[in-house]
Amino acid sequence: MMTQSVTADRLSRSRHVRAQRRLREKEARRQSILDAASAVFLEWGISATTMDQIAERAELSKGALYLYFSSKQELYLALLVEASRLLVDALKNARAPEAPPFEELQRLMQAYYGFAVRRPDYFRLLFVVEHHLDRSRVADELRARWTVLGREGLEILADVIERGVKQRLIRPCDPRKTAVSLWAGITGVIVLPAQEIRRDFLGHLDQEELVRSTLQNFWKGIQTPAVQGARAPTTRRRGQRRSAAQRAANRALSQ
Repeated sequence: MMTQSVTADRLSRSRHVRAQRRLREKEARRQSILDAASAVFLEWGISATTMDQIAERAELSKGALYLYFSSKQELYLALLVEASRLLVDALKNARAPEAPPFEELQRLMQAYYGFAVRRPDYFRLLFVVEHHLDRSRVADELRARWTVLGREGLEILADVIERGVKQRLIRPCDPRKTAVSLWAGITGVIVLPAQEIRRDFLGHLDQEELVRSTLQNFWKGIQTPAVQGARAPTTRRRGQRRSAAQRAANRALSQ
């Protein structure tokens, strides 16, 4: 009986190990499909991209591709969900509720810009490439996940702004609308100067400095009169230069 029990335990562990390995292999294959799809979408645009192109880039048969994603629309939305998840995680890691609101906003905007530097492909998919999603071809659960992530990211900013209002550092306002304004402004100064077509009249600008100065100007505009005379703190270091990763990201964002 003891031998049978030991044998059964070994078989159970073996099945568990195999199941875990299959799960890891499946997740790795899914990620390789997402990576291939990201490259093809950015190269050809959403409308012109076909599932055949994605399957070829992922080195899979078209049938195998459909085992993971039922349509091009679902695959694209899955990319947006993955990109949004990474961005929201970066913002969560940058939170500092114990810090003054302006300093926490600085940390959040640095994390936002850092995401654009580290993952220019995902940043472009989220904020540069035009989205044309056919809701009838996308699962409700996937759409709901993207909606939740989008709201979660926005609420992080809104929470800091609301705290500033309560501390009488920020003028009374709608925290959510103010958060949207800040998000849109920072996104604009990351995206627009990086586009090659605008270089002739914009010149080569330091995007990281633009992010900092945009936040400082935004903060001055929402301050209460009592704190307008105080100089907003800054984290800029004299002589700071963009890293190779930042320069590479700027090139990727401009494509």
